[in-house]
Amino acid sequence: MNKKKYPGHLLVANPNNPRDELSRSVIILLSHTDDISIGVQLNSPMPDTTIRKIADNLKMNYSANDPLYNGGNMSSNNIHVIHSPDWQGLSTVLLNDDIAVTSDVSVLAALSRGEGPELFRACAGYWFWGEDRLNKQLDPRWKLEPHKWEVVPSTLENVFQEDGVNQWRCCLDEAVHHRVDTWF
Repeated sequence: MNKKKYPGHLLVANPNNPRDELSRSVIILLSHTDDISIGVQLNSPMPDTTIRKIADNLKMNYSANDPLYNGGNMSSNNIHVIHSPDWQGLSTVLLNDDIAVTSDVSVLAALSRGEGPELFRACAGYWFWGEDRLNKQLDPRWKLEPHKWEVVPSTLENVFQEDGVNQWRCCLDEAVHHRVDTWF
C-alpha cells in the first residue's frame, strides 16, 4: 500500500471516479498521516455566496465579489483561506514554499483592509479521510475504493490560475506529467 505522504500536494480526481460531489475535484491536502487526512477542495465555487457576504456577516467591509468555494462536506461554517505566503497571521501554516493556509478571521480582516495576501481562495468546509482510507484510494492496487486520485505538487499557478473544471483538467494534465517524471 502507498505510504508516501502528501501534505501540501493537490489531489486530482481520477476521470474514472464516480459522478458525485468529488467528481472532477481538485483538493489541497492540509494534513496527510497514516490515520487521518484533511483536504480542502479548491475548484467548486458556491453559487450565490461570496466572500463579501461572509465579511458583511462579520461586520467587515469587503468590496470585491470574490467567490466562496465549497471546500468539503465537513464543518462548512469554517473558512479556510488558501493563499500565497506573502501574508501571514498567527494561525497561518505554510504548506510549501508557494502555498499557505489560514483558518481564522484575521485573514478576512486583512483582506477587507486591503492588506491580505496577493493570491487567495476562501473555502468553506473540508474533506476528511479516516482509518487510512486516503492511502487506500492512492494505491492503484487497492480495488475496493471507488475514488482514485492523482497527486501533483501545489504551486501558485495550479492553485490560483484556473477555476472549476478547467482547473481540474489542467491539474490532471500536470499530474500525468509529474507521474512520468518520477519514472526517471
